[in-house]
Amino acid sequence: MKKMMMVSMVAVLGFAGEAAASSTGLRKITNIGCAVSDNTCWVEVAGAAAGPAGCSGNSLRWSMASTGGKNILSLLTGAFLAGKEVRFEVVDSGCYVESPAYPTFHYINFN
Repeated sequence: MKKMMMVSMVAVLGFAGEAAASSTGLRKITNIGCAVSDNTCWVEVAGAAAGPAGCSGNSLRWSMASTGGKNILSLLTGAFLAGKEVRFEVVDSGCYVESPAYPTFHYINFN
């Protein structure tokens, strides 16, 4: 019984996290960069705007100081240089805290 409850809880929590995000689908990177004044990095992508209504756009932001922030920069730079398209799991429940005019994302992947 306990095992069944744990499996159910994990399934529910897993779906709850996904509900607060949406995929951009594969997108071409048109620009990538980082600021020297803080830890903010950005990636600009082709296609329709992404993110919640208050900050939707084609420029997604993240902090290089966040867990995995440097890894994301390396992956995106490699994808950009190789001409790969990237899929972003964009946060639907809020904007990038340090610059709330821009959307942010949970994770990326590419083929």
